[in-house]
Amino acid sequence: MQVPPLSPVIYCLLALPILALLLRARHGPSREKVIKPTEERVLLLGASSGVGKDLALAYAKRGAKIALVARRAAALETVKDECLALGLAADRILVIPADIRSPPDLVAVRDTIVKSVPSTRTLLQIAGVDLIPEPRPTGPHPRLVPAEDLAWVGPGGAYNSATSLPTCAGLEALSAEARACSEINFVGTVLALAAFIPVLTVSSACPAVHHLSSVAATIAAPRRCIYSATKAAAFMAVESARVECEGAGIRFLSLLPGTIDNEFRTKTAFATSGGNCEVQAGVKAGWTEKLLLPPKKVVDTILSQLALPTAPYPVIPYPPFSWVSGLCVPPKSQFYLPFTYKLVTLLNLTPLGYMYVEPRARQKYGLRP
Repeated sequence: MQVPPLSPVIYCLLALPILALLLRARHGPSREKVIKPTEERVLLLGASSGVGKDLALAYAKRGAKIALVARRAAALETVKDECLALGLAADRILVIPADIRSPPDLVAVRDTIVKSVPSTRTLLQIAGVDLIPEPRPTGPHPRLVPAEDLAWVGPGGAYNSATSLPTCAGLEALSAEARACSEINFVGTVLALAAFIPVLTVSSACPAVHHLSSVAATIAAPRRCIYSATKAAAFMAVESARVECEGAGIRFLSLLPGTIDNEFRTKTAFATSGGNCEVQAGVKAGWTEKLLLPPKKVVDTILSQLALPTAPYPVIPYPPFSWVSGLCVPPKSQFYLPFTYKLVTLLNLTPLGYMYVEPRARQKYGLRP
């Protein structure tokens, strides 16, 4: 029996894996070969809790020299003690209580770093809204502002009588939330970039800047209006700085994680009052826990991405294409975790964003799909 010949389309499909293997990115030497882990000098902004604390402990295990910066001095001392318990020498860790929203504080931090931690090589901007426990609304439908000041949204997001509009006190509370969250998420990030990028460029042969962003910066999140807006502003500030600093040899990385399974999600997405957490809202069981990120995975991803070389690599790693500098690109500056959210950004460019993504987002936060 004669076997019919394969069509050209089949041949092309069979060749795709081979082509992908041949064109696989070939980075230069790892950044960790240029700067050994024990020679790393890290400035960690927002090191008192959450991912910032986890990163401090990870760098302590590596024997790096660490400068810890956050507002809460007592919490920083606790993190320092944990780093010392991991075997880090006392002269390799520096605690600097400071508020990154304050220019005088940042100048003081910079002066201390230049004096005590010369040759700083990595800036990690993790600082965000505070995690200090506070009384918070825990009802099934938390509001953008305190519920007693905003009675115009009914159960399931339906509008009540048009005469029941936000009061002046409610709008003032909203204004305070927006300003406070903007100060730490956006203004603090901009000030940190301006204060420390010049230090990195002159003190490190392989400088790197990491910003802990959020998928909320690029994907609209219901009941996260203020948080999403300020995270988006900070994300674009880092991206703008990256473009502006092209050619300076700085590795910029923005990690955009989904919900991290730590204390942050049970606290607040706002800066001063209660947030709208799916745990508090009683809808946690209604959405998949598979997308919850273990803190260790977040830390490991940050470290592995920062280990990539800062130098551009050829898109097509074969002569004569590899000789053309215009065909070389640096490691990617944005990394979604999990990758599912990168696909979501693409779906949002199609009708599936409205038909599928947005209903699932509303459902996650206890609203009607």
